[in-house]
Amino acid sequence: MRHVLDHLVQSLQRNESIILGAIVRSDGSAPRTSGARMLVKSDGTLIGTIGGGALEGACQGRAKKLLESSEHFAMLDFDLSAALAADAGMVCGGSVSVLLIKVEPQSLPLYKQLQEAYESGRRTFLITALPVNGSLPQIRGLGLESESDLPTDLQEEILRKNRRAPFLLDFENQEYFIEPLIHPGTVHLIGAGHVALATATCAAFAGFEIVVMDDRTEFANSVRYPQAKKVSVLSSFKNCLKELGPDDYVIIVTRGHLHDYEVLVQALKTDAGYIGMIGSKRKRAAVYDAIRKEGFTDGDLRRVHSPIGLSIGADTPEEIAISIVAELVQARAGLTQ
Repeated sequence: MRHVLDHLVQSLQRNESIILGAIVRSDGSAPRTSGARMLVKSDGTLIGTIGGGALEGACQGRAKKLLESSEHFAMLDFDLSAALAADAGMVCGGSVSVLLIKVEPQSLPLYKQLQEAYESGRRTFLITALPVNGSLPQIRGLGLESESDLPTDLQEEILRKNRRAPFLLDFENQEYFIEPLIHPGTVHLIGAGHVALATATCAAFAGFEIVVMDDRTEFANSVRYPQAKKVSVLSSFKNCLKELGPDDYVIIVTRGHLHDYEVLVQALKTDAGYIGMIGSKRKRAAVYDAIRKEGFTDGDLRRVHSPIGLSIGADTPEEIAISIVAELVQARAGLTQ
């Protein structure tokens, strides 16, 4: 959603109307994928995707007509044949509903607040009251600094579900499409060698923000890591980690045992949601022995993923990166302890 949200705000700032689209129902009233959103501009330009293929093409054409009319929204229902379902990214045929909403410049304050909240890491929600009997869809935000006008019971129910992916919610005879705007997580690469470089590329592709640290200028630089939000050249690996939270993922890939030890001590003192350290079981044992002498327990060490990454027989830096990022995605989805 972040890419789409940024373009949406930019269009509204240019005083342009734009179409915001999303799959709101498919196969038993569940969104197809997390964050399946698209924008359509007046010239037909498409930003983002709801799956591609013929379904998306039909929505793109309808969105352009919507911009040229006085209509404010369109709900498109598709009964998919096997061929069209395959084009839309579904395993088999079924029904899909796509909501297209014309977003006009006067809505800029809401989307700007959502953008700022998302960038700051606050947990926010984009909430759409779906149209009923021709009524206009209503879009609101939850989790913004300005107080929401949503019923308190509805707010509590949304927060109670605590989901990362979009979902539908029935509340007092009104159906709501709830989209959590959750920060994708920040990967902190401590060490900037070959595995780190491949991991940065793969993690950025999976939507993570990237932070890189190393004490070697020739490795830690923005030319080598153009996808990184921040690249730091350290004078020492000591005190390189500050306050970290559940959406922070620490990847320890330094060039030596001593640096690994120094970083791991710091990482275990934070609330990082994921801590991983590269290396063999022998290396891990040596580092862990030193860590225990600092007063850390076996319970603390169970937080560490080492050897890092899923066991897929990875060998090259690129394969290792895929195994690491697969484990990060698994952790982000809440499927690991």
